[in-house]
Amino acid sequence: MRSFRGDSRLIKPPSRAWLVLSILLALAGVAFLALFGYEQYGYLRSSRYYAELQQVACTEEGVAKPASKIDFAALQAINADTAAWLEMPGLSVALPVVQAQDNQTWLHQGFDGTPSPEGCLFFAAPCGGQEDLYRVIYGHNLHTGSMFSGLTNYRDQAFWEQNPTFTLCTPEGDETWRIFSCHEATDTEELYRTGRTPGEEYNAFLQELQVASLYDTGVTVPEDARVLTLSTCSTSYGSGLDRFVIHAYCESDSE
Repeated sequence: MRSFRGDSRLIKPPSRAWLVLSILLALAGVAFLALFGYEQYGYLRSSRYYAELQQVACTEEGVAKPASKIDFAALQAINADTAAWLEMPGLSVALPVVQAQDNQTWLHQGFDGTPSPEGCLFFAAPCGGQEDLYRVIYGHNLHTGSMFSGLTNYRDQAFWEQNPTFTLCTPEGDETWRIFSCHEATDTEELYRTGRTPGEEYNAFLQELQVASLYDTGVTVPEDARVLTLSTCSTSYGSGLDRFVIHAYCESDSE
């Protein structure tokens, strides 16, 4: 009878290469979990900070009110680039908007200047001309639903019908803006060019924005109206080249 005792062919110990590979995979798993946890902490910290910032931004009751309901002095003491405050109740957006000399500074910095996955809402960098006539505000589309993630709700006409306006607060006063167009875009389109001036060319451009809308809003945009474009990535996981935008004109100017 053949004996199997001591037959090394039956049970082979793992090779050194296999042990090394197993250890490396385990370490990679731990590193991934640590990185994921750190990233989620960053989102949580940023969300809490912006929630607290809303309390800082509101002027105190009983105090003589300035042109805006927002305490811009308090915000500018934190961040000198503070330019406006955007409120879109339908999207639970109540956030500061900053203005830098480029489109990179506030992509991954929070309002307090610390690294943040949410970044800030920010105006497109100045491009000469009459900047107040046509401006663009950028914001991230994030899986957490913060910042400009909710803009894509405007793909649905019923949502626009319930939320056709938003408020932009500035040191000069608080303005109502009426949305007249919502559509998909790419990052190279003409709509991202600012520095525009009044006239036939500008009014033709506004008509193009209206025609591009996913649905007919029926909104009549006055000639030479101040227009604001809000822009975000089309999805929270895309390349960033595909965008979703909404266009609105300043209704307060005609009041």
